[in-house]
Amino acid sequence: MNQTILIVADKRDFHAAAVSEALKKRGEKVEWIDFTDLTESCHMSMSIEQQPDAKIISSPGHPIELSEVKTIWWRRPKSPQENSELDEDTRNFVHGEWEHFLESFEAFVPGVKWVNRPYANRIANRKGFQLTAAKEAGLRIPNTLMTNDPSAVRSLADRGNPLVYKRIGGAPRPITATKELLPSDLNRLDSLTQCPAIFQERIEASMDIRVTAIGHDLYAAEIDSQSGSSQLDWRFDHSVPFRPHLLDKETSQSIRKVMEKLGILYGAFDLRLTPEGEYVFLEVNPSGQFLFIELLTEIPLTEHMAAFLSLSK
Repeated sequence: MNQTILIVADKRDFHAAAVSEALKKRGEKVEWIDFTDLTESCHMSMSIEQQPDAKIISSPGHPIELSEVKTIWWRRPKSPQENSELDEDTRNFVHGEWEHFLESFEAFVPGVKWVNRPYANRIANRKGFQLTAAKEAGLRIPNTLMTNDPSAVRSLADRGNPLVYKRIGGAPRPITATKELLPSDLNRLDSLTQCPAIFQERIEASMDIRVTAIGHDLYAAEIDSQSGSSQLDWRFDHSVPFRPHLLDKETSQSIRKVMEKLGILYGAFDLRLTPEGEYVFLEVNPSGQFLFIELLTEIPLTEHMAAFLSLSK
């Protein structure tokens, strides 16, 4: 019987550490691999003969028995760092080879529960896919324009509705805030041709909602963002009240449909609740943080995550 839970994460990841401890307290066997160790003490091989097979040596003399793994938590793993002594072309080549190698791992460990599958994680992290999935699932989304065309943005602004803009991607750092598109910003749009961005209607809010979705279970927190100094982007002001929040049945069902469409078992959803009481989907992070929500609301998300990882597929 498969018993092991494999965590694939940076060894300095606080979320992985907290959940690992919770799993061990539940009596679970936990293995942890950090891909940045692959160029040093750790090695991984994948082969196809009669059937796909993979082997991991996490440290000298310590193989991870993948045949005993029941769950893999794909928690923001990092690729090995390229040798700084290599020239730029060679570093780019090495980076690409590692990327393809590590993303192939999923194909060699069938039959286990992935949280989340790397391929699904990659797709779910793309704004276009998640916004489309949310709309198809029945959630309201902001009117959205993703473009590198300055004239398209000016045409949207000419309609007279308040707009915000933000980056299309997420990591790597630094974190960039969602900002209001001001008339003065229209004068510097020519640089947009070099780097696209996302422009959306500004959604007025009574509060922001963070939903931590773990399997079928949803844990919502309301954020009194409008009382603070960062009303458009609550991430930059955690001094405001955070409280548990009860979602209505229809919104909960729609969020579960989004997860199903994106093929993910975990996601951190950001919604806005309008003054009229309507939930508006902003985005979902398939590898989103949750410890700060636990600290600010006392919702035991670490325990909930550990319980979910403990369950077999």
